[in-house]
Amino acid sequence: MSLKGESARIRSIRPTKKAVDPWTPLDVVCEQERSGRGSPCFAVTVFLAGSECPFTCVFCDLWQYTLDIPTPVGAIPAQLDVALSDLDIPLDGATVKLYNASNFFDPRAVPVDDWLPIADRLERFERITVECHPKLVNEQCLEFDSLLRGRLEIAMGLETVNLEALSRLNKQMTLEDFDRAADLVVDSGLELRVFALVGAPWVPEDETVDWVVRTVEHAFDRGARMVSLIPVRGGNGVMEQLAEEGCFFPPTLEVFGSAVDRSVGLDRGIVQADLWQVDGLARCSRCFQDRVARLERINKSGQVGEPVVCDHCGGLSEA
Repeated sequence: MSLKGESARIRSIRPTKKAVDPWTPLDVVCEQERSGRGSPCFAVTVFLAGSECPFTCVFCDLWQYTLDIPTPVGAIPAQLDVALSDLDIPLDGATVKLYNASNFFDPRAVPVDDWLPIADRLERFERITVECHPKLVNEQCLEFDSLLRGRLEIAMGLETVNLEALSRLNKQMTLEDFDRAADLVVDSGLELRVFALVGAPWVPEDETVDWVVRTVEHAFDRGARMVSLIPVRGGNGVMEQLAEEGCFFPPTLEVFGSAVDRSVGLDRGIVQADLWQVDGLARCSRCFQDRVARLERINKSGQVGEPVVCDHCGGLSEA
């Protein structure tokens, strides 16, 4: 099946989108994460409403929070005005992450005319993180960087270095595409953040953690400052089909914890556990909160610490 045909098939299976207001951010989250120096800093994540990503990754569930039309000019700055107006944390020295469930350097998602108004609203932040598909990472990054006072970080999805799985994700990206984009970012003096999947479809279940570790190693080899581990979630229709076919094994919290532990143990750079919607990984209600609290401690300290042992389910937080 052609890429266009596969994308159409994936879209036909999806449930209905959520209603999205392009003038209001989807959410704002304030938390602490480790800076490039390893010390904790405040991080503000603004989940922006905008146009849908043109790529149709088989595992994606973020499309449901996007628009079917181009993002209106002025909408992103207006969303930032709302998001940053009532923050009660010191912004000087903080990180801001602009996540729009699409690609920052796709003008359909973020109009170029909005770059300067966006930069004006971010002048107090030390680091500005934007997300983008590797194929859309080019010299435009440097143009936007020139408008910023703070340091620009590009966040890209590597997903997995299992080449068979990567070729079937409909991400329309090869490992060479990622490496080219990563080299451009790092060689230009920008910072690189990488997303890696835990539980990528078409990765054998008993090899899940090993492939996560290999993916993290590759990201650091290409100059990543930070790698965020994201557990693959169901809910888009396609993943449920793949699970029935034995091609997708939803990760448990124990598997996720094991992937985090081993990746942090590489001691190559900052590894963060993405805990958004982590409730979906719960297997045992008695130890769930302790396991999540442990991952939160790892995110803040970079230290693995003692595992969680549960007398009820018998599970450890690492394998």
